[in-house]
Amino acid sequence: MKIKLCGVRTVPDALLCAREGADEIGVVFAERSRRRVTVEEAKAIRDALPARIPLVGVFLDAELSEVLRIAGEVGLQAAQLHGKWPAERTALALYAALQVDSEESLRPRPGAARILLDGPAGGSGKSFPWKLAEKARQIHDGELFVAGGLTPENVAQAIAEARPSGVDVAGGIEGPRGFKDPERVRAFVRAARGASR
Repeated sequence: MKIKLCGVRTVPDALLCAREGADEIGVVFAERSRRRVTVEEAKAIRDALPARIPLVGVFLDAELSEVLRIAGEVGLQAAQLHGKWPAERTALALYAALQVDSEESLRPRPGAARILLDGPAGGSGKSFPWKLAEKARQIHDGELFVAGGLTPENVAQAIAEARPSGVDVAGGIEGPRGFKDPERVRAFVRAARGASR
């Protein structure tokens, strides 16, 4: 079970997430997100993290050329794409994020190294029916992650119902000011690891 802690905006939060056991760290480049970071902030996070922890950039309706430019400048190991999906293939691992509200929203994404099943509005903290993950496995044979409304309190249930390769959380581990809360980060990682045994 992989754990991606996403929406990281500062070096201290990135180091906290790494120290508590994150397998991957996510930084958001989507214009409308309150968790958005600049290229410079993302570079500082990449430079501070141990090399063994991949840094994943999160993009919304971005052109592939822009994704690749930012990935090169920052040193991203992968890009998670919400919205538009490119027809072209690239050496950079691309993860397809699907906003799931019904079986009909599970669309194939050719060339995706991973499918991320997210709530109906990515970054909103709303979940989706986790049992739909079984249907997603029929259209994608690679990694399958779940996100959307995950918290330390419900991640074990999400894992039990969806049986994913990994989980992805942002808001569920934040404190009132939008930065990562050490207790919630620790509790989330502990609950996810415990549920995947």
